[in-house]
Amino acid sequence: MDKLLDPSFWETSWKTFSSAPVIAIPLLILVGGVVWWIRGVVNGREISGLKDQIGSLKDQMGSLAQQIGALEQRRLRAIEQLTVDKKKMETRREEVAALKKKIPKGGRHNELAASVDAVTGTVTELSAASERLRRRLSPSDL
Repeated sequence: MDKLLDPSFWETSWKTFSSAPVIAIPLLILVGGVVWWIRGVVNGREISGLKDQIGSLKDQMGSLAQQIGALEQRRLRAIEQLTVDKKKMETRREEVAALKKKIPKGGRHNELAASVDAVTGTVTELSAASERLRRRLSPSDL
């Protein structure tokens, strides 16, 4: 082991090696070829692994694109339903306001009962619309 650390050993070895070009040149070519082949194998495996990763990522992107499309359609349907429900709610508010105007004028018992029924129906419809909207916006069915 101490010989390997001695500079004179290396000088002598180099002189011996370089004095026989018939042996040294083919040996250097052989070592170079082996190193070149090993590098090719290692790079080939790395490239193959990276191509597999790229393929997997492309598949994931396709899946995500489909999910985005489905979510966008759900969002548009929810907006559409929200618009419809807002219009219904505004109509119901107008009906409630009209009923409130009738009550102070001394409306009859039948009119008051009809008013209560209408208000109850309005509240029930608004509650159902709110529940439908909540279900549409809920991410539970992905």
